[in-house]
Amino acid sequence: MTDQHFQVAIIGAGPAGMAAACTTTKAGLHTIVIDDQKDSGGQVYRNLRANHSLSPTYLGDSYYAGTKLSNDFAACGANYWTDCAVWQITSSHEIALVSRGEAKLITADYIIIATGAIERAMPVKGWTLPGVMSVGGAQTLLKQAALGADDAVFVGSGPLLYLTVWQYIKAGLSVRAVLDTTGRSQWLSALPFAPLAFLQPDMLAMGQKWLREIRQKVDVITNVEEVEIAGRSQVEGLSYTTSSGERIDLPAKHVFLHQGVIPNINLSMATGLEHRWDQKAHYWAPVTDATGKSSDEQIYIAGDGSGVGGAKAAAITGQLSASAIVARHGKPRLMAQLYYKLRHLHFLSIRPFLDRLYLPEVQFRIPQNDETIICRCEAVTKADINGALGSGATGPNQLKAFSRAGMGRCQGRTCGLMVQEMIADHTGQSMAAIGYYRIRPPVKPITLAELASLEGAWPQ
Repeated sequence: MTDQHFQVAIIGAGPAGMAAACTTTKAGLHTIVIDDQKDSGGQVYRNLRANHSLSPTYLGDSYYAGTKLSNDFAACGANYWTDCAVWQITSSHEIALVSRGEAKLITADYIIIATGAIERAMPVKGWTLPGVMSVGGAQTLLKQAALGADDAVFVGSGPLLYLTVWQYIKAGLSVRAVLDTTGRSQWLSALPFAPLAFLQPDMLAMGQKWLREIRQKVDVITNVEEVEIAGRSQVEGLSYTTSSGERIDLPAKHVFLHQGVIPNINLSMATGLEHRWDQKAHYWAPVTDATGKSSDEQIYIAGDGSGVGGAKAAAITGQLSASAIVARHGKPRLMAQLYYKLRHLHFLSIRPFLDRLYLPEVQFRIPQNDETIICRCEAVTKADINGALGSGATGPNQLKAFSRAGMGRCQGRTCGLMVQEMIADHTGQSMAAIGYYRIRPPVKPITLAELASLEGAWPQ
């Protein structure tokens, strides 16, 4: 017996989830949006409604561009459950969630998974020291609490890296340096796709603005090929090597790392949906049709969780999936779907260029030092993984049994791609052939007390 039934259940209230909810509720469908945050917005528009009244200019126009969508969502009339963690979707489309210490089950005719993206790990030596965090984490502090760390060093590549540096500067925080790991080979690989990128002139102009204003106040070191973070109980500094071979030491108390984002696939994997390896973007993504419909006829995947495209593209995919569901309820929306498909293609035009330009080089995807921790949850090092591979482990799930890598709370969100690539390197097989961890529910931690509150709810 479940708690409630809805025509549409949307998991995630980022750009895709909000846009989908606005579309389904406008069509009169009984809709619920489930989100693990305290307010809508996802990572891109995090805390937007609270920040809007203060309007701090350091967050930039791209952040406040989500204001209309956020306001439309707030007024659309969808049921909106915050602080809810979805930990399973069953084969009969029951959604198991936990909120404020109580577990619940709901059902829906259609489900839209809009869980967004997560940051790709950057496992350099010392990356687990106190004082090191992801650039996304640093940006979250700025959006959520107007907090930041003075004199930090930013390391990595990609638009989010430079956006966050720009936001730090505008917020009056000092930045020690930016170490850009984008290599010359990546520029050469991306150049053939530059003409497509010019279909998004606003995004290119915005990026140039960030770079120009950053370079006026911060040292930006390019072509960084090696990075090591030093310290005992916390970060004390880092060293880096440029393409010229020069090795430079830099004191630092705070280091922020970033190597792009990848789809958050744990829920879709645990639900048993079909996935594919995207060799160009170097990540796993769900198999979907043009409307976001997955290998399960009743489940759609929208936003960056189906393939990284950015906030505008994510909102369009939410509308596209929602329109397809509305059509399946007997309300054809052919022209709307055609419009959304064309808009989606337009917003994705810059992705081939960005995916090739900012694909991390191998030394930033696989640890180069045997003592470097790969699985943070279980403190598994590169040497431990190599030992398991030497003992005969040939796949991620077998290696999990040998080393415990991937058995922690995050279920491989951090270490999954690293482990997979180490196996591929060791065996000579492709990443697609190696496969990924077998993700099982619960995909989010749940206590025994919370689980016990479901007594009698599961069908017999």
